Amino acid sequence: MHSTNNKSTPSESFAALKRVMGEFRPYKIKLSLVLCLGIVISLIQPISVKLSQRIIDELQKGSLIQGSFFRQVPAMLIGVFFISGIAKYFHNTLRRYVAEKVILKYRRVIFEKYLGFPLSILDKTRAGDFLSSIQNDLGKISVGIDTLILVLKEPFTFLGLLGAAFYCDWRLALSTLVVAPIVALLFSRSGSAVKRYSHKNLETFSDLMSVSQESISGARVVKVFQLERPLLERFKNIQDSYFLTLMKSTRVEELATPVVEFIGAILIAGVIIYGGHRAAMGLLTPGQLVGFIIAIGLAQMPLKQLNNAYLKLKTAEAAAERVYKLLDTEPSQKQSEGTRPIFQLERGISFENVSLNYGEKPALSHLSFEINKGDCVAFVGHSGSGKSSIVNLLPRLYEICEGKILFDGVSISDFSLHDLRRLISFVTQDTFLFNDTLFENIHYGNPTATKREVELAAEQAHCTDFINRLKEGFNTIIGDRGVCLSGGERQRVAIARAILKGAPILVLDEATSSLDSQSEALVQRAMEELSIGKTTLMVAHRLSTVRKANRIFVVEQGKIQESGTHDSLIKAKGIYHQFYQRQQGAVLEESSSVS
Repeated sequence: MHSTNNKSTPSESFAALKRVMGEFRPYKIKLSLVLCLGIVISLIQPISVKLSQRIIDELQKGSLIQGSFFRQVPAMLIGVFFISGIAKYFHNTLRRYVAEKVILKYRRVIFEKYLGFPLSILDKTRAGDFLSSIQNDLGKISVGIDTLILVLKEPFTFLGLLGAAFYCDWRLALSTLVVAPIVALLFSRSGSAVKRYSHKNLETFSDLMSVSQESISGARVVKVFQLERPLLERFKNIQDSYFLTLMKSTRVEELATPVVEFIGAILIAGVIIYGGHRAAMGLLTPGQLVGFIIAIGLAQMPLKQLNNAYLKLKTAEAAAERVYKLLDTEPSQKQSEGTRPIFQLERGISFENVSLNYGEKPALSHLSFEINKGDCVAFVGHSGSGKSSIVNLLPRLYEICEGKILFDGVSISDFSLHDLRRLISFVTQDTFLFNDTLFENIHYGNPTATKREVELAAEQAHCTDFINRLKEGFNTIIGDRGVCLSGGERQRVAIARAILKGAPILVLDEATSSLDSQSEALVQRAMEELSIGKTTLMVAHRLSTVRKANRIFVVEQGKIQESGTHDSLIKAKGIYHQFYQRQQGAVLEESSSVS
């Protein structure tokens, strides 16, 4: 992106907006019509000046005035302003249509871009930045586009009025052009300042959105830890900074108009003195002098419009730079996508010398193992050992730095992401449900499924009991992240969604770790239903949930230290045995304290 500084050339100063203007191509005909209508509107004021001049000159004739003249003028006025009204209606409607269509596309593209980001980028991107771009930044660009299209007619209005002034007296008109460099300098200085402040405003607004989004999403943590006051103070400080910069920008914008008007007043005063002198000498008729003054007075309006438009375009340029910064963001490690289709897992999964880094931090180091089709394998270890990282690599949520992951002997990078991810279902500890009905949250597992299939999935996941207790049943809106349900109920809905998907590979990532014993038993039964006939990968902290696994991998510091069945690992008396002993001791201690 171009940096903002006062030394940018005219071609560089609106580089981002030029990219936005590239989106106008599908609307060339409409924009051409807008331009033609704008020229029609622009002609109205010069025609009005000419009519005013004629009226005054005719009035000077006294009794010699022709009666037909005053029949013609009203008819001309009515005709001119009727045409002007029609032209303004279609001009305004079409320009707003084009502006909104362009913004609609940008909103969709930004959302699509955000959805397509790999987790390596999303982990470092604030939700507030995205929300600010899709709301505030696009709002500024929308105003800029609308202003840009609207202001296309202003140069024609100005030139038309200047032409009328030259027609009245070319010497007088030429003398007024001495103020042009002053106005141009004013435009340049005010525009640079507004863009600088706009960049700061947009960044600060992103901070506001981030604080708001985090406070709402983490409402329970906020209340439990009594963070209302520090969060309010933080919000107030950011808002005060936003207000301070906004007022600086406002002062620059609002000062420009009265300065232009004052320059115009000085100009008109000079015109009256010089024009009056020429009229007294008989070199200028009263009608020409009045027409000239009206033309110069009206010419201030398009100049003010151009100045206001320039300032709005500078704000829009700052917003467009932020939007394109988001749209141009690419992961440091490009996520390539193959085209090879895959419909089933036929033989199994292989990890060959796989390594993964999170930025500079190593997460997994040279892992090699195999999982046969239909097996249930488990990964255990301390928090941060790399267990979840392993299963996150299967759907390519992160890209490996070294080695290969193979499905049936073919690298997963050769498959299309759509086909690859269609083979995998996830049930995680932090279950995410949408603010929608229970039915739709399950239906997301397979959007083509019938109502009966959704009900059967809910039944298999042991959801029927609590769904039947709800007044609206499947039509119950469950709130943000399923807040209206208990933890166990959310897990069972997630399992129903996974059952409906019917994927041959199932990942259970700490799916019962945060549940009480009663909820865990229900969820455990639902997971057993779900894993029938599936190749299952379990990430677990509680070793009681992995005893039946065909193979257990003990992960420490990103490496597999041990592997085997529960019984063989107990006999080996290694790391797994130590985990098991500690957990058994904790269970016994808890039982004795309860009794």
